[in-house]
Amino acid sequence: MKKIISGIVVVLLLLSFSCGKKSEKQQAPQTSGNPIEQYGGVMSKTLQRAKGMDSVLPIKQLIDSFYVEQGRYPSTLQELVEKNYIKEIPAPPKGLRYKYDPSSGKIALEPEN
Repeated sequence: MKKIISGIVVVLLLLSFSCGKKSEKQQAPQTSGNPIEQYGGVMSKTLQRAKGMDSVLPIKQLIDSFYVEQGRYPSTLQELVEKNYIKEIPAPPKGLRYKYDPSSGKIALEPEN
């Protein structure tokens, strides 16, 4: 008898959660506007992200090489230049700047302020 009651409770809980998800999907606002412009905006952001990865990945490889050889991450990106790992740090994509964490060796791009 306890198994039947617990089974009914589980089924009711599942039904109540699944009904809530359906209502959330139905309440999602419809976007309006020109689909071609929306597609262009998405593609523009994707292109900018790809260009950003093109600039970050080589620097990340240099940071990792520095770590393997020196046993630590460089304290600044400029240290890669000072230790002759690279001639100069490449400029980030327009409107972005490098964000470097010397404690973890992580590098990313962030918007300029």
